[in-house]
Amino acid sequence: MTPAQPIAAFFDFDETLLSIDSAGIGFKVLREQGYLSWGFMLKMTIVLFLRKMGLVDEKVMAAAMVSFYKGRDLKLFEDNALDFYTEYLRPNLSSEVLAKLRWHQEQGHHTVLLTGSIEYYLKPVVEDLGIDHLLCSHLEVDEQGLLTGRPLGPICVKETKLILAKELAENNGIDLSKSYAYGNSESDIPMLGGVGYPFIVNPTPGLLKHAHRQGWPVL
Repeated sequence: MTPAQPIAAFFDFDETLLSIDSAGIGFKVLREQGYLSWGFMLKMTIVLFLRKMGLVDEKVMAAAMVSFYKGRDLKLFEDNALDFYTEYLRPNLSSEVLAKLRWHQEQGHHTVLLTGSIEYYLKPVVEDLGIDHLLCSHLEVDEQGLLTGRPLGPICVKETKLILAKELAENNGIDLSKSYAYGNSESDIPMLGGVGYPFIVNPTPGLLKHAHRQGWPVL
């Protein structure tokens, strides 16, 4: 008998596995610590307004956020990542989605954190929760070891999520048609549509409308 192919469960992070937006709380902490200039805060206010109006997409918003890191030392953020997770992120993990994660782990499924958020503050998440794979956005570093304010490779949103999921599946023999995905926004639609069992969590209006058309279950 041919052994069954492995199954995976893909989890978005912000407002899915995490009940809040990690970038929002992250920038709040940075502002309190005096890291954010008024110019950057004004830029982000404008970008967020344009995003709510539907005039820019998540890639533009993510690129604006990443620009904050220009000229800074990544090690500073890596050294504070565990404290940031322990104090601000861990208390805001969604108990319902966390229960789903634990169920998948009990079934022996590959668990994957698939998110547009940045690698350095996600490492404590996957280590604490025992998640098998991390697929996310990365920061570019220059020859002097400082951050450039640009992403390294594409921001992990929209079609990029599905591309990375397919690459992971191919490398690990995972059957996507029997796999699961959990997401909350339109950015997750390609990923959700690429698996056999998509689940909608805390959905944006656009995703909720799409989910109703597709018959996807909403948690």
